Amino acid sequence: MTQRLVVGQKLVHRRYGAGTVVRVRKGSEDEEYQSYYVIDIPSRELKVHLPVNSDQDMDLRKLASKTKMKRALNMLSEQPADLPKDYRERRALISEALKKGTVTALAQVIRDLVGLKSRKKTMSTLESTYLTNAKRRLAGELALVTGIDLTEATQRIEKAVYKEKET
Repeated sequence: MTQRLVVGQKLVHRRYGAGTVVRVRKGSEDEEYQSYYVIDIPSRELKVHLPVNSDQDMDLRKLASKTKMKRALNMLSEQPADLPKDYRERRALISEALKKGTVTALAQVIRDLVGLKSRKKTMSTLESTYLTNAKRRLAGELALVTGIDLTEATQRIEKAVYKEKET
């Protein structure tokens, strides 16, 4: 995403999640850049300050379409993939998917970690953190794409994750 951002624009930061550009602020004398976009990330209660003239915009992407979001939600109830038994391999695989930051990658992480949890009955602290982070990021984007609040988006994800298991 190499275009100039505008206040009110909705986008996704691959590391932090979906948000809205709320303003452009001037940098102070001791800051490296002259101006910064301020992006509100509601799912993390976070404001990201992104330099206007930097290569960090490579971490930004457009919001997923409603069609892609629907596919990602459907993916949550599919059969989970078998994750590697080796913890280090599993952690690397999940970490790489989270770095991609796409709705498809986030949905796969959620689905596969929930599947792992149901088989193992326990997860490491890091795996639990990955699951929480993926759910939060997917919910944030779902909320912006569909215009619903974060609580409802989270509920939709939970419902989709456990859909197959209920029937």
